[in-house]
Amino acid sequence: MLRRAHNSMPLAAGPAGEAPKWVQLLPAGTFTGRDGAGPYSLDDPQAVIDATLAAAAGADLPIDYDHQTLWSRDNGQPAIAGGWLKAYEAREDGVWARVDWTPTAAARIAAREYRYLSPVFWHDAAGRIIRVEHAALTNTPNLELEAIASRSPNGGEMDPKQFAALLAALGLPADTKPEQLAAHAKTLADLARETGQTLAVMAKRLGLPEDAKVIVIDQALAGCLEAVNETAQALGETGPVPPARLAACAKALMTQRGQGAGPDPAKFVPTEQFQAVASRLKALEDAQATEKATTAVAAAMEAGKVIPSTKEWAMDYASRDPAGFAAYVAAMPAIVNPGQEGPGGRPPATAGQIDEAGLAVCSQLGLSAEDYKRNIGKEVG
Repeated sequence: MLRRAHNSMPLAAGPAGEAPKWVQLLPAGTFTGRDGAGPYSLDDPQAVIDATLAAAAGADLPIDYDHQTLWSRDNGQPAIAGGWLKAYEAREDGVWARVDWTPTAAARIAAREYRYLSPVFWHDAAGRIIRVEHAALTNTPNLELEAIASRSPNGGEMDPKQFAALLAALGLPADTKPEQLAAHAKTLADLARETGQTLAVMAKRLGLPEDAKVIVIDQALAGCLEAVNETAQALGETGPVPPARLAACAKALMTQRGQGAGPDPAKFVPTEQFQAVASRLKALEDAQATEKATTAVAAAMEAGKVIPSTKEWAMDYASRDPAGFAAYVAAMPAIVNPGQEGPGGRPPATAGQIDEAGLAVCSQLGLSAEDYKRNIGKEVG
């Protein structure tokens, strides 16, 4: 079982008689009380600090007057604090603590009305110190040691109900040994320290103060997740998006909103220059299409498959659909003998053939093209 004990350390006054800001709570190594109590051993100061912090659960431990915290149950007097233990350090010579003194206590120490600090600590059956409970200002360390030791509850052992309640609060089995409890407390303290370091790193990366509260970090993370979801939606994604792709999308969005460094000049050109080049390219393409259409129509006329009166239509057809015009010419029979032309550029009328004028005559006279072809030689000859 754990046992409670305490010892006394002299208080060294600070500059100009001020109360010291840092006090030594426990000496390192093995020591014995002035009344012969002990021996006690402090082999791992940091482990004692970790267990103390874990048991305190974020609360500051008090420094009262003459151990009134222990006597209050018997004498009914209030236990007034003269200071509060705010921080701890593991040093070569033991455990030290930074104290926030009350003005009254600071004045009484400066006036040398109190000269000793008596820490109350828990230890196991072998005398190994487990953790600090609180401390007291005192002037009679020897008497205090003997009196407190004899009047501590349960013969100096921790109350079984309190011990069971502590185990239950920590989620430990009821048969947990004191040394196992101490090890668990150290694990919790290490975890708390690592968690604090992790939160500090997260806060820094989120642009928050390193001491930002967990709720503030959580709100910042929620904002980041919302931004990630919006970015994913901008990408048209419904599932997880690779971080590299999200980063690229975010950079593009920032550029569009004028928040980035702008487009890469090696990859983009001004709009005016782009439009000018596009216009020149369009003109060139049109010229090439006209040239190809002119060549195709000329070849068709040379083959006698396009007559001068339909040249404009043929040019439009060949410009818009070169492949379609080529197919039309291939399927079209020759209308005039290839290479022959009549007056005014019209193909001459020969037997068995009909020209544009002949077609017009057929239309006016109501003749069929076949009748006209049979007699064309006679009419023209």
